[in-house]
Amino acid sequence: MEKEIRWTFRYNGNHLEDECYMQKMCRQGWAARSLTEGFWKFERCKPDEFCYRICYLRGKSRTEIEAIKKKYAARGIEFVSQYAFWAIFRSRAPFRIYAADEELAVCRKIFAPMPIGAAVGWLVVLIGVLLALYVSPWAAFLALLSAIYAGIVTYCGLSYRSLIRKLSLRTM
Repeated sequence: MEKEIRWTFRYNGNHLEDECYMQKMCRQGWAARSLTEGFWKFERCKPDEFCYRICYLRGKSRTEIEAIKKKYAARGIEFVSQYAFWAIFRSRAPFRIYAADEELAVCRKIFAPMPIGAAVGWLVVLIGVLLALYVSPWAAFLALLSAIYAGIVTYCGLSYRSLIRKLSLRTM
């Protein structure tokens, strides 16, 4: 018998919001199976069956990623899915991937390029609008795509800035 599947769309601003969303769905009897650009795949489970955590993978080789998976598997923690530079893990018992100071360091590392990325994105939007006005209406397409990118980076940047502020207060 196949498991019941449910798809949702939700784009969270940071990885801790993703963890909270997975926990909320699990309380309702839906276990996360994958995430791709805001599209979540869930399958039926017992309510509150799993605890979810997300591990940051950017800059890690395949060998390092496989070592991380094996390390957690040895502790009874299941690898669920990988998306972009994140890995989702779950366990039937509560667990942590990062200590408070490590979580703060990861968030700062993630946030660091976001202000520049957002600024460049909004600059390209402006250039696209000017090109659409003075050269070709087709440049509006460039402006639209750039606005989507810049909006996402701005949203995530603001979310991480807020998260860093909260985590900084906790680690003091």
